[in-house]
Amino acid sequence: MTAISQWRPATVVSRKPAAADMVAIRMEPEESLPHEAGQHYEVRFPDAELSRKLSIVSSPARLPTIEVGVQILPTGMVSPRLAHVKEGDPLEIRGPLGRAFVWSPGTSKNLLLLGAGAGITPLLSMWTRFHETADGGTCRFIMSAKDPGRVYRYERYRDAIEPRFTSTASRLSKKDVATVLSQMPRTDLSVRICGPSGFISTMVDALIELGVEEDFIRSEGFA
Repeated sequence: MTAISQWRPATVVSRKPAAADMVAIRMEPEESLPHEAGQHYEVRFPDAELSRKLSIVSSPARLPTIEVGVQILPTGMVSPRLAHVKEGDPLEIRGPLGRAFVWSPGTSKNLLLLGAGAGITPLLSMWTRFHETADGGTCRFIMSAKDPGRVYRYERYRDAIEPRFTSTASRLSKKDVATVLSQMPRTDLSVRICGPSGFISTMVDALIELGVEEDFIRSEGFA
């Protein structure tokens, strides 16, 4: 079986706009490997050495199809080209990678997801996986974004997330986190945070001040 560290072929199944500066790419690898919610892949074109790390949005239950979210950076070397892939185009992938950030059904009964901007993509996979496997637990998904047009596939996931739009309100604060924590069980709880470094720092500090043990908090930076 192919090792996760080896590059292997994959084929684009579809590419669709997902937000003002993002696209959703569905692909099928020549050889599928199991992944957990929160992991990512490195993706490149067969004729190029430069690669891009892309969070997996789809649930592990959706294999062999994998959906990844791509934030388009105008000055980037990979993402502008990924923005224009077509069905049938070849790619190469390496992974799944990143086990420190994952959430799986055995991790905890309750789950709090805190995201900002494009950082919600791996959290969407966790939210889906939680609801596929939950047995009486609670999951809350709070996020901050400039406006609905900047939220990954907002129309599809709008019932999953509890958004705070900074075009009309402030960013998430300690008070917001305290309110959410007061509405969900504090036992058997995991917290996953993804977004810019400043957002992560603010959320982690707030959680610790509110009594959440640091061992139950995991974060991943996303510009």
